[in-house]
Amino acid sequence: MDLNYKIFTSISQTWWTSGLVPTAFGWLTASVNRSKIDIYNKSKKPKFHPPAYIFGPVWTALYFAMGYASHLAYRADPLLITNAGRKGAALYLAQMALNVSWMPLFWCRKPKLALVNIGALTGVVGWLIKTWWPIAPTASKLLVPYLAWLGYAGYLNLGHCLLN
Repeated sequence: MDLNYKIFTSISQTWWTSGLVPTAFGWLTASVNRSKIDIYNKSKKPKFHPPAYIFGPVWTALYFAMGYASHLAYRADPLLITNAGRKGAALYLAQMALNVSWMPLFWCRKPKLALVNIGALTGVVGWLIKTWWPIAPTASKLLVPYLAWLGYAGYLNLGHCLLN
């Protein structure tokens, strides 16, 4: 059994661990970077930026939905015997790594690297949606709001790069 299989199945076997793991990673990453939130508050922002208090609830819902999507994909192919199952598990873990690494890049004043990261993350999530569709269409549908938010977050990140 490969590492992707072990990690993906340990996270995704139950609905509550599948939702809790990405949510916990998001909260942990946010709490580690909380002291740098002044960067956002003091920076110039593009039009259509939300107030800072919106990010926490939105990301919490998206993290839980992405986790639950992984559970649905796991249930559709628990042994990862299909190409969609194997590739989906790898893509899911890749998007988690990209997602968790965005915040430190952005908050540590590397917004151009963060922009490259969010572009890659958006591409991986789009690929994941397409990959899971044949075996778990509901899982793919749960990821669509995440993909849309990533597009919006990319817009905000680009605005930060251009205005600051």
